Amino acid sequence: MHISTSSRGMTLIDVLVGSALVLIIFLALMGLLRASIAISSLAKARAGASSLSESQMEYLRGISYDSLGTIGGIPSGLVPPTQIKKLNNIAYTMHTYIQYVDSPADGLGVNDTNGITADYKVAKISVDYQAGGSSHSAVLVSNFSPPSIETTNGGGTLTIHVVNATGAPVPGATVHITDPALTPAIDMSAFSNTLGIVSLPGAPVSSDYQIKVTKSGYSSAQTYVRDTTNQNPTPGYLTVVKEQITAGTFAIDTLASFTLHTYNPISSDSLFDTFTDQSLLSATSSVSVSSGEITLAGTALSGSARSITVTPTMLHAWTSVQASTAASSGSSVLAHVYTAGNTLLPDSVLPGNSTGFSTFPIDLTNVSTSTYPTLAVGATLSRTGTSIVPKVFNWSLAYDTGPTPLPNVPFTLTGEKTIGSTGAGASIYKTILSTTTNASGQRALPLEWDSYSIGVTGYNIEGACPLPPYPLAPGSVNTASLTLVAPTANTLLVNVQDSSGAPVSDVTVTLTNTGYSSAVSSSTCAGAYFGGLSSSDTYTVTISKGGYTTTTSNNISVSGQTFYTATFQ
Repeated sequence: MHISTSSRGMTLIDVLVGSALVLIIFLALMGLLRASIAISSLAKARAGASSLSESQMEYLRGISYDSLGTIGGIPSGLVPPTQIKKLNNIAYTMHTYIQYVDSPADGLGVNDTNGITADYKVAKISVDYQAGGSSHSAVLVSNFSPPSIETTNGGGTLTIHVVNATGAPVPGATVHITDPALTPAIDMSAFSNTLGIVSLPGAPVSSDYQIKVTKSGYSSAQTYVRDTTNQNPTPGYLTVVKEQITAGTFAIDTLASFTLHTYNPISSDSLFDTFTDQSLLSATSSVSVSSGEITLAGTALSGSARSITVTPTMLHAWTSVQASTAASSGSSVLAHVYTAGNTLLPDSVLPGNSTGFSTFPIDLTNVSTSTYPTLAVGATLSRTGTSIVPKVFNWSLAYDTGPTPLPNVPFTLTGEKTIGSTGAGASIYKTILSTTTNASGQRALPLEWDSYSIGVTGYNIEGACPLPPYPLAPGSVNTASLTLVAPTANTLLVNVQDSSGAPVSDVTVTLTNTGYSSAVSSSTCAGAYFGGLSSSDTYTVTISKGGYTTTTSNNISVSGQTFYTATFQ
């Protein structure tokens, strides 16, 4: 008897499935191994940080109470405030902060029963390190009591109050305190508490404490040195007196945003055609264009011509259509205005346009630039007999463009806050910032809350929205624009407002002086500009508009670039 057997090997699919299963198991094991290594490394780093902090605390406990302090700190002592340590190939940064504490048990501040606010010392050790791709810290805090009666070692108490623009406390501000005149020199930083206070009992007696208060996203405040320029600094360096409390208040607040745009003034332009050729015409019918005029061709009794369309860049306003024509009895020349697509501008927008115009100029100031950014001008000619020759000699379609950005304009912002004065009493301002607009004619700046005046180099300010100075509130977002022209020695920009302070546009502003009189309309930003003036303090400004009482202001002084606010009474 014959028994047949057969065997079958592994197919490709079997191999692929088996390999995939092995790979999945391998990746899972690798993930577990990687996580195990990370946990082990983190535990190792944490143990090192704990060991360093505990070792540092034991070192502090071995120092006498009077010597317990940091180098350059308050209280001053033997301990470096920052040290770099390396343990098990891990880098640690160790910070030691020591300060006096005023215990509420015997009263706080001026209510302390024995007048000494340095009741005991507290030491805080922070060990920072990197592990597992992130930052970690180990913190240890301990109190240290004096061996006998509390003392400030002959010093006083330095208290810094950090407030915002409204006087509310600002917590978490960095208060940097230096005094290089002391031995050892003071150079330390502390953070304001929830009440916005940094209190440092035991500060050595000195009259040269320098303070600077900062916080991310906030303005800064500081003391200022008395020198040959700033002879009356505000505030000057602080003085700490033995067993007395010296307090200083510093105001900071969130920065405001200020963006300035600089522009060229609005300019006038036009499509002007004298018909020397047909290059500016888009269509003609039964007319002849030659010798600088349009006439009817041959025996035609009617015909028409239309200009190319105009789509100005940065269109500000359509202004007018002008034409020079000749039409004797028995003939006519009628002008029309067309939109994109060469359709007539509706009579609802330009009354009489479908019939046509024979007198000029045609007023286009009410034509919306957003609805009709493209226009063209045309004319229809007609006559009752071939001997009559109506003619068009030229036409123009006028418009205003702009304002266009003016790049790279140097300007200076000056705040009202002062940091002192000269010996002659001249104010020294805290913020004087000189910069330029960029290639797009703008510059964005973070600024402290204040009121800022502006000066521009190489130009006169023809228009400003809003008119300077610029009052900036904490955290506010502000935008201002300036329209600039070539400089003249003496100019006046009049800002017109009503009795509530709201700007008023389209006001007739008349400026007069002996031998001078000029009137302009206030812009949409309520400004009226007068250039090329003589320096004088006898100018008169008169403002008038329907619905308002005409108001006159006398003895207006103009010298250099002058701003004046005129108010309807």
